[in-house]
Amino acid sequence: MSEETSRQPEKQTHTGPGYLEVIILALILSAATVIGYDRMFAQKIKILDLKGYLRTQKALLAAGELTEQQWTMKLDTVEQILNSEATSHPNHVIVLKDVVLRNGNEIQIK
Repeated sequence: MSEETSRQPEKQTHTGPGYLEVIILALILSAATVIGYDRMFAQKIKILDLKGYLRTQKALLAAGELTEQQWTMKLDTVEQILNSEATSHPNHVIVLKDVVLRNGNEIQIK
């Protein structure tokens, strides 16, 4: 008999990941997917108390503490703030405070 026929076939070793590694990898990928979706695609609600702001500004205008020119400048500032919020956060929806009951991030107007 030759040496080739008398040898037993070698056992092939499996070097792939085990069950624990697969489970850990699946959990990491699932968490990364959820976090990525939340940060990049999920709609978020921002609220604006426009009615309260306008009420305050009208009271200041009626009391003589603001001129009409200052009042129009402040309204332009509100528009600029809303435009910058909309462009910097495209997945945020801006809603009036009267509509939202709770759990909204408020936009502060100074």
